[in-house]
Amino acid sequence: MSRKYKVLRFITVTDFVECKIYDTSSDSWRFLDPPRGWRVGHYDRGLSLKGNTYWFANKKRSDKSDGDSSFLVCFDFTRERFGPPLPLPLEPFDEDTVILSSVREEQLAVLFQRWDSLELEIWVTTKIEPESVTWNTKVFLQVSMSLQFQFLLTAASFFIDEEKKVAVVFDKNKERSLVYRNAAYIIGVDGSLREADLGDSNDKNCYPLACSYVPSLAKLT
Repeated sequence: MSRKYKVLRFITVTDFVECKIYDTSSDSWRFLDPPRGWRVGHYDRGLSLKGNTYWFANKKRSDKSDGDSSFLVCFDFTRERFGPPLPLPLEPFDEDTVILSSVREEQLAVLFQRWDSLELEIWVTTKIEPESVTWNTKVFLQVSMSLQFQFLLTAASFFIDEEKKVAVVFDKNKERSLVYRNAAYIIGVDGSLREADLGDSNDKNCYPLACSYVPSLAKLT
């Protein structure tokens, strides 16, 4: 039995927004109504979770009068539309580092790092759906003294290990003389920090990317 798949093409650059979907069952593209009132940075990778895709989004400058200016948005592939703005556990500034990750393909995790204090926090959801989200009332990890640098806003990635109580953030080595070296930073809930060298890259602008993987019974051919 052949499976049906959908592919979303979502382009957002300055004031240009294009949104269309490809359906393998009809072998065709269809244009969708683009989102209004908010934007996703062109550098934002988004995150797939439970068959849908989530992005970190911001209100457009002309529409910041009410409510939080930063939030999550979800594209629901079943309904083929974007859901309402979903609240974040913290309100970040434009210069802060904000990264999304998944936990066992069931929960969403978000990393915040303040640009001024370098304080880092990681929060995990207790419920995540296209139109609703709730966050754990207790922060998973908070570090205020160990870090002497900021993770890159647009390229760092991470995952958490709930059992070992650590987060692993992938980025470039923060020493100016080692910008071609990739690194994994292992941060404990106790504030400990260790660095693992991941080797050279040919370009200082190429960053290591962590992707969560959940084993599946689906057969790959």
